[in-house]
Amino acid sequence: MKNLITISLLVVMLLQVFSKVFIVVDYEANRAYITEMFCINKDKPELSCEGSCYLKKKLRHADEADDHAAEHSQKQAFQVTLYYQPLFQLNPYLAESVQLFGSAYKAARADKRPGSVFRPPQFTV
Repeated sequence: MKNLITISLLVVMLLQVFSKVFIVVDYEANRAYITEMFCINKDKPELSCEGSCYLKKKLRHADEADDHAAEHSQKQAFQVTLYYQPLFQLNPYLAESVQLFGSAYKAARADKRPGSVFRPPQFTV
């Protein structure tokens, strides 16, 4: 079931990405039919349009649809309410006491490790 959903979503995404390619392939496959039925410049053979006016119209329509979808998705993205609350705020009075405590703690700490426990390994050659 997961594989079916994954494959179907992948196909839908690829169809959207390659929509303009499919329009051009459809035009190339049906050029004679498009020239005969949909070409605006049929009566002007010197232009040798061969239905490219129809192709341009379809590609422009696809671009407008993509722009409209992108604009609509951007509008929805900005409608999301963002809220930020700091997780930790330090009170200035507490900050002074923390600094005093920290300095006293550092002074009481031993900087040297006992030599009987921590000594380097000795190698014999």
